[in-house]
Amino acid sequence: MARSLLLLLASFFLSLTASNAVDFPAGTVSLPSCSDHGSQKSIACAVEEAKLKFALLESILDEKIGDLNARTQYLGDCQRRIEEFTSEIDRLKTELSNFKEDHSRKNVKLSALEEEVRLLWEASRKNNFEIYDLEQKAFDAERRLKAVASQFEETSQIVSEQWIQIQKFEQALYMVEVFVNFIPVLARSRHQKLERNSGKDAQLLSVFLKSLMGILDPYVPRDGSMFASLKSKAFQTFAAVKHYHYQLHSMCERLGDIVHENFVLVYDLGVLTPAPES
Repeated sequence: MARSLLLLLASFFLSLTASNAVDFPAGTVSLPSCSDHGSQKSIACAVEEAKLKFALLESILDEKIGDLNARTQYLGDCQRRIEEFTSEIDRLKTELSNFKEDHSRKNVKLSALEEEVRLLWEASRKNNFEIYDLEQKAFDAERRLKAVASQFEETSQIVSEQWIQIQKFEQALYMVEVFVNFIPVLARSRHQKLERNSGKDAQLLSVFLKSLMGILDPYVPRDGSMFASLKSKAFQTFAAVKHYHYQLHSMCERLGDIVHENFVLVYDLGVLTPAPES
């Protein structure tokens, strides 16, 4: 900085010297001529001439010094402006660098956001496909549930009918057992009671046998000993009823498990909602 200032001052002085040569050419300032006077007067005239030249040079020097000061001040102003411009350029460079860094960070963030949007879009499409698949499974499960529920209702009706038949069979078996146990007692007391109340006993026995035969008529064959065949067939019928009763009961349990599993599946898929409390 100081070296450039010295160079500027040197160039200024050179220009000042050149301007002096231009502004004051020879013969422009008229000085009194001392050639016509005597030797003493010529010395005095030379002194006066030197004084005039010195005064003229002083005035020129003062003018040039003022001009130099003005130019120096202007040069200082220019230097300050250059420094201000340099500072402004540095500030703008810093801002530009910060802007580039910010722009780079924003580009990275934008790329990350675009990648996240792409991943979310892929996840959304996958979720839509899974939702559609779950809806189809829910519809299939609902159809299976309706079919199983219908089958369960039919089976429940069959079980109810079979249970009624089982109750009738148990009642018939109980009556057969009572009748079989009652036969020896009836045989021992028949002769004793026959003489006293033969008509009344015969009538009661006839009514009891008719009632029992009406209940067991579909299950008793027409040939052979009635009591032995009746007891044998009654036990066989009760055993068959118990066997099929257990099969029906296990089948109902399996149907109940299937209905429960399908109901839980449909409820988990959101197709069914719990019924409101009344």
